[in-house]
Amino acid sequence: MKIHFSRIVAAVVLGSSLGFAAEATNLEEVFTQGELTGTVGWFGVNNDRKGGSVDDGFSNGYLNVGFVTAPYNGVSLGVSGWGSMKTSEKNDDDFKNAIADRSALSEAYIKVEHEGLGALVLGRQAVDFNWLTDYVDGVSAEITAVENLVLSMVWARRQAVIDIDEISESFTKMNGNDGIYMLEAKYTPIEALELNPYLYYGSDLLSAYGLKATLNLEPSEEVKTTTIAHYVSVSSDVVDVKDGSFMQLEQGVEVAGLNLGLGYMKTDKDGTGGIESFGDQSPFEEGNYVFATDAKTPYVRAEYELEGVKLSALYGQTKYEDAGLKFKEKELDLSVGYEIVKNLEASLIYVNIDNDDNAQSYDAFKAHIAYTF
Repeated sequence: MKIHFSRIVAAVVLGSSLGFAAEATNLEEVFTQGELTGTVGWFGVNNDRKGGSVDDGFSNGYLNVGFVTAPYNGVSLGVSGWGSMKTSEKNDDDFKNAIADRSALSEAYIKVEHEGLGALVLGRQAVDFNWLTDYVDGVSAEITAVENLVLSMVWARRQAVIDIDEISESFTKMNGNDGIYMLEAKYTPIEALELNPYLYYGSDLLSAYGLKATLNLEPSEEVKTTTIAHYVSVSSDVVDVKDGSFMQLEQGVEVAGLNLGLGYMKTDKDGTGGIESFGDQSPFEEGNYVFATDAKTPYVRAEYELEGVKLSALYGQTKYEDAGLKFKEKELDLSVGYEIVKNLEASLIYVNIDNDDNAQSYDAFKAHIAYTF
């Protein structure tokens, strides 16, 4: 199961802005009642490559600090930054190839929020949607005025990946100067069902229409089930990029604390139309070809927590097409995580990639320890 560290950290850093913080009554309280949060940690990865390919890897210490002011008349300011320092690398430039910028301003925004109506955010911000993730420069709005309905709208002009294992060289333009538009709704007609229709649009780039439905049932006190069905159709306006689609089905069940899931993902014979280029929600740690042309990926996952130790495993096989040839890639993800003391967590991840092309096969070993304040 893929661990999206940047999303976890962003949720911590912006925790005070995700709810409705107490209003400041004057400009002094805007700052004195604001919240400073962050994470300091270390991450390392080693890739043992097969078929004569050169092994690679690096490690780095990092610091992420964010500050959110207390809202004043519904207006608050937020800023967050990342710093990374190389502690080791197997080959020259292994660190630089992953961490292109040792320091990055990940967020700098103005937020206008009104309880019962929603919020408007302008500037550099974290996003986490079906096909738009990481950090963007733009405008987002969340409307909560209608009961059981949340509307989200985004215009994103630039985007960057800023995480413990990857930092983009800079915020790069999305679709030239035109950016990407997104509109999505999350509607819960009944407590157990969430419907998530959405639209993505980029002028002269693509139009995408999708629907994700999630059904949560509790047949008994001991058993809970989760059913997910997701489909998106993409019309491409880019020369040499064909229209495409993507589909995902997953059935999960939780019994006695053991969370099991069986899923299937499939891309169109002509690909995805490029929808995944701005982010995705793949369950795999690597998932190198799950969005490739004519890819078919069945997978199974399991998660369990024992005495504070979080265990997870995921296995899948992707059959895909590359340059007219058929290939298969198997992936096994194993992870263990533990909170050593309050706010200090450590995790280990092992990934085995077995590709028909042996030069693309490898074992990845990842370690992470972080203290959140």
